[in-house]
Amino acid sequence: MVGIPKSNRCTFCKLRKTKCDENWPTCGACTRAGKVCSGARNSYKFVVNGCHNESANLDSTSTASNEGVQGRQPRGGSPSGKMIVDMKKYTTAKGPGTFHRMRLTHPNRPRAAKFSRPALSPTLSPTPPPAMCASDRLAAELVYCLESASGTGRDMLIWGSSIWMIPRRLGSESPVLRDTVKLVVASWANSQRVALSPEAWLDLRLHTQALRSLRKALQEPGKDLVTDTIAAQWLLQKLEFTYDFERGANQERHAAGLTAVISRGGPWQSFDDLGIHATFDSFFNILQEDVRLGRDSVFMHPEWALAFKQAVDTYTTRPVLKAMYYLWVEMTAWPTLVKLVRALCQDPSDTMAATELVLRATPLIEYLEHEGETTLNSLMESRDVVEAENPLNPDLFPTCYRFRDIDTAKLFYTHAMYTIIVYRTLQEANLVLENHNPRIMKRCREYSKRIWMTYAWMSAQIPLAVEYTAALAFSYESANEEEREFCMRCLRDLEYYRRPPPVGRWVDATIMANVKGYTGRLPFIKTRDITIEMSGLGCRS
Repeated sequence: MVGIPKSNRCTFCKLRKTKCDENWPTCGACTRAGKVCSGARNSYKFVVNGCHNESANLDSTSTASNEGVQGRQPRGGSPSGKMIVDMKKYTTAKGPGTFHRMRLTHPNRPRAAKFSRPALSPTLSPTPPPAMCASDRLAAELVYCLESASGTGRDMLIWGSSIWMIPRRLGSESPVLRDTVKLVVASWANSQRVALSPEAWLDLRLHTQALRSLRKALQEPGKDLVTDTIAAQWLLQKLEFTYDFERGANQERHAAGLTAVISRGGPWQSFDDLGIHATFDSFFNILQEDVRLGRDSVFMHPEWALAFKQAVDTYTTRPVLKAMYYLWVEMTAWPTLVKLVRALCQDPSDTMAATELVLRATPLIEYLEHEGETTLNSLMESRDVVEAENPLNPDLFPTCYRFRDIDTAKLFYTHAMYTIIVYRTLQEANLVLENHNPRIMKRCREYSKRIWMTYAWMSAQIPLAVEYTAALAFSYESANEEEREFCMRCLRDLEYYRRPPPVGRWVDATIMANVKGYTGRLPFIKTRDITIEMSGLGCRS
C-alpha cells in the first residue's frame, strides 16, 4: 500500500538497503559505522496505563509544554504508519529512574478493518480508557525530548544523570517541579526550530511562572517536597546557563537557594535517589558561588562529607558516578583554598596563611593523583576512555580522547580541572615560602593537555556543560602561543550564543581574569564593564 512503510529502518540502514536491528536510540549498524542514528519515526503514540494519545513532533511548535501531546490526528491518514511508545515498559536497566527506555511497536490493526461493514445489531461500545492526566502528558513530553535528543548532540543528559529521574516525580503535590519541566520542554523544543534565533529559545512567560512557583516553595518548605525543590532549582540553574542568552548566564543564580535548601535539613537528613543526584549535579555552581563570595563551603565539614558518602553508597551503583560524587565531596575545600590565596595576595609576607594553604592543598593533591592512577587508569584499561585520531586539530593534537558516555567524560575533565586549580593554589603558597617546585608546572601542563584532547568529543555535545568551558579556561594558563589560540577559538565556538559581545568576548585578558579570579589571584567585582578584565583589575561577577 502506498504511503505505508514496509519497515521501521533508520535512514542509514534504509540507504544501505540493510536490515536495521532497531535498537534505539542508536542501532547496531550506526554504532559500528560511527554514524548518528536517525532513530525511530517522529510520528508516534504514547501509551500510559493503557491510554493511547497521539502526538505531533515537538520540533514544530514552541508551546508543546502548554498544549500537551494529545488529540492531533493526521488528516485522512491511517494510524498504521504510527509508532507506539509504551511508557509502562521503562526500567532501570540502563540508568536510574522509572522512565528510561521506550518500546517502539506498530499498532496492531488488521489491514481489512477499514472495509468491514457496521454490525446490523446494536452492540455495547467498550468503556473508553481514562484520559491522560496533565502530569502524565508532561512526563511523556519530557521523555520524548530526552529520547529524541539521544545521540544527536543535543542531549540534556549532559546536565546530569538525575534528568532521567524527573518524570516519575511530576505527580507530586508541589507545582514547582512541573512548572520548571514545562519550561525545559518548551525551551528544548524552541532550540530545535532552525528559524528561531537563540535569544528566543527561553520561554519568558514559563520562566516567570517557574520562578514564581520556586519562590513559593522556598517560602513554604514542605519536608516531603524538598527533593522537588532541589530538582527544580537544579533544572533552572542548568536551563539558564544553557538557554538564557539575552541577559547573561548569571542573570538568575540558584546556587544560594540550593545551598539553603540542602543544608536546612542538616547532614543526616534522609536523601532519596533524585535528591542526592540533583545535589551533586549542582555542586559546581554551588562551589562557584562560594568562591565568588569569598566564603567557606558549608559542606566542607566532616559530618557532611560522611553523610554525603553514605548517601552515595546507598543510591549510586555506577562506579564512574561514585568517583565523580566523591570528587565533589573532596572539592568542597576549593573555596577555602581560594580564600587563603586572596589573603596571600593582600599580604605576601603572611607565612602562616601560606603554611595553612600547604597543609590543606597537599592532601587534596594526593587524593587527585591517587584517583588518576587508579580510577582513571582503570577507565582507560576497560576502554571507557580511548585515545583515537583527532579529526579536528590533528596538526596540534594528533590524537584525542573518546568516551563511553557523558558521565565518563565529565569525570575525566573535571578531575583534570581541579588538579590544575589545586596545584595553582599550592604554587602561590610556595612563592611566599620560597619553595621552588618545578613539578607543579609540569603537572598543570599534563592535565591541561588532557582537557585539550577532550575537546573533539565534547564539541559535539550541545548544549555544553558549563563545567567543560570552565575546564578549558583553566587549561589556558599552561598553554603556549599556538595552544592559547586554540583555547580562545574553542571558547568562542562553544559560547558564541551564550555571551554576546562585548560582555562575553573571549580574549587573553578575559580568560586570565576568570582563571585568576577563581584561584584567588584577582578579586571579583560586581560589574558588566569589560574594562576591568581587559586591564587585569579583577573578574566580573
